[in-house]
Amino acid sequence: MADTTKKKSALFGKLETREDALKAVRDCAGGYFVVAAINGLVGAFLFPAMLIDAALLGGLALIMRKWHARWAAVLLLLVSLFILVSTVGNRLGITSQGGTNIFLAVLMVLVGFRSVQATFLLAKKAATPPPTMAPRMPAHPVRR
Repeated sequence: MADTTKKKSALFGKLETREDALKAVRDCAGGYFVVAAINGLVGAFLFPAMLIDAALLGGLALIMRKWHARWAAVLLLLVSLFILVSTVGNRLGITSQGGTNIFLAVLMVLVGFRSVQATFLLAKKAATPPPTMAPRMPAHPVRR
């Protein structure tokens, strides 16, 4: 019989094992790297203020990918939420700053939620469980 293994999606698949969480962190960081590169290119040629966004997204994504830092994932989620709010505000005409691609902003928020979920799962899986029994005492007392 042929072994049929279903490939899991990092964004929509279930996170059950440590390997699933590691793959999700790598994929989410890769997504943030792509957005940071786009922001960097646009910032270099058209709007220099976007270089700050590119550096922030790229730096936090690097920290999250390398050390599986929960705080970096939470900050990436908050930055993504801020970008979504400013993009929606720009599209509605409330503000003149912000992007126009609502789809990308929503996708960044979804990736942010997934990265927070994956990094917290990694921290939970890495924590050692408390011992179920008290350690055994030595049979003979140690004399000095």
